[in-house]
Amino acid sequence: MGNRLCACPETAITSRDISDYMSTSDNMETLKSLTGPIVLARTRAPDLESVRKLNCWGSEIEDISVVRQMPNLEVCSVSVNDITTLEDFEYCMNLQELYVRNNKIENLNEICHLKKCEKLRILWLADNPCANRANYRSTVLRNLPFLQKLDNIVVEPEELEKAKELGDELSLPDEELPELPPQEDQKVTNGEGDSSETVTQGMSDIRKSITSGLPTLPKDPVTLSWEETNKIREQLGLKPLPIEKMSSPKSAPTSTTRARNAHILQAVLLLVKELDRDSLEIVDTAVRKRLEIL
Repeated sequence: MGNRLCACPETAITSRDISDYMSTSDNMETLKSLTGPIVLARTRAPDLESVRKLNCWGSEIEDISVVRQMPNLEVCSVSVNDITTLEDFEYCMNLQELYVRNNKIENLNEICHLKKCEKLRILWLADNPCANRANYRSTVLRNLPFLQKLDNIVVEPEELEKAKELGDELSLPDEELPELPPQEDQKVTNGEGDSSETVTQGMSDIRKSITSGLPTLPKDPVTLSWEETNKIREQLGLKPLPIEKMSSPKSAPTSTTRARNAHILQAVLLLVKELDRDSLEIVDTAVRKRLEIL
């Protein structure tokens, strides 16, 4: 099918994915928060950056912030859930089709989060409280003029022209960034309870090492082993995935991941200097277990 617009919105992903999903939908647990491991188990993708099609309708989902880690997401069906905002889709610059009908989106201004998604061609927003607003359709088309289909109805050129006159121009209210509370001095004891040392400078160095010169970065892509994937699929009531169906994860880390890891490493090394023997032994055990997994 490639990137063509889908004729059937609720079957936007592959027929095999839909078959697996529908055959077990009665046994699936409801999801208040969509997580990376669950996404990977459903989509069979090696990591979140590789996810292009996602179908999670009818699961009572409230939190879909995980889509912020899916920059290549093209088709997303999350209809019949409890979603209240479209803010998370602002990070999906390659989004082409979005199905969010029958959720709990009350403010039509939420569509402003989609203004940067200029590849978006299909939007199904009906059956949300915001769809009851006067001039709803004209307002959506005026603010998202790149749409070709809205609520399963094709957008005609004449309608788009009228929307420029009849629709309202929407914008998000300016939001001031909250001020961070002042950081209190941190104290660590030597483990014997008879003395303590203020490590203000150390904590300051840690904060600087993590935040200095770095943009806000998304979390590292989530990856799962074959066993982990099938364990989650079993919990969701899905069929186990044959090992030959697993794609190999990307071997080369991105530049942002390398930069983030370097700063975290600096922070860890600074903290290690402040730990007592017992704490270091705990860290040593955790590191060994992590190395075994890798």
